[in-house]
Amino acid sequence: MKNIISISFLLFSLVSFAQNLELLDSLIKEQKLTFIKDLKYGNKERNNLDLLLPNSVNKTPLVIYLHSGGYRGGKKENSYKTRNLELVSKILKANIAYATINYSFLNNDDGLLSSLEDSKKALQFLKFNSEKYNIDKEKIIIWGVSSGANSVLWLGLSDDMAEIEGDDLVSAESTKVKGIISISGAHSFNSENWKRMINMDDEIFDLMIKGFLKYPGVDVKKWLQNYKDKRYQERIDYYKFMDPTDPPMFIANYGKMNPKNIFQFNHHPLHAKYLKQRADSLNIKNIVYAPEIGIVDKSGKGIFEFIISNLN
Repeated sequence: MKNIISISFLLFSLVSFAQNLELLDSLIKEQKLTFIKDLKYGNKERNNLDLLLPNSVNKTPLVIYLHSGGYRGGKKENSYKTRNLELVSKILKANIAYATINYSFLNNDDGLLSSLEDSKKALQFLKFNSEKYNIDKEKIIIWGVSSGANSVLWLGLSDDMAEIEGDDLVSAESTKVKGIISISGAHSFNSENWKRMINMDDEIFDLMIKGFLKYPGVDVKKWLQNYKDKRYQERIDYYKFMDPTDPPMFIANYGKMNPKNIFQFNHHPLHAKYLKQRADSLNIKNIVYAPEIGIVDKSGKGIFEFIISNLN
């Protein structure tokens, strides 16, 4: 019975994916877009991106999208799902370019650092090649969902990571952006902050983490040691990076109040509350939605309105 269900799900997924690609193809033809598929931005296997460019004489702003998947799965083509593609279409019609990024998954050597560094590398690659692709590199917004949201928070809240003293001209590009869109992201990468957020004891949290790490090739013991390392935490915990110079933020978390696994925990509405509180204390502009706990921005602005207002 399980095999029948698995085959049915696979067939449904393949049909849905094919339909999404048909919608994308129609969008490209309708708007006369330039579509560059699987553009390499680095040397690693998953260092590739898709780029959709409006038919424009003038340089265009850019939105960069990072997919979900818990740093264990997902792909850039997730961006072409029907509901998301409707928003992408509006962005492109507004004469804004759009990129969707693949990035490395978690590993035993550096945990999530490779995944995070890939988001930086992709941003710098697109800035370095902005003339080639007719992009205004001073007008870029980064948008992520779930794990992708964590990555854009890390990227957008970090101090400028341009490496101006080396010989690598791509790495010399600024990593500053005009806005951050986080959908179902976490407020912090520090496990102690997560546990305090909903008063969860160590044993239950560790069980969640171990469940998350049940992934082919992952050395759970080594990964947990690295994750609790103070120097590692200092490099990844973007909550501590926040300061008044950070760009405007759009935050939305619609997750469950009683998470049963680490993925649900990552989407918890309280993450949005904590990010809003810290942003407000630092005078960082923000639009936040977490309706399950009564947080609904008075402006009523959605993602598209946030993009337009911060790229003009």
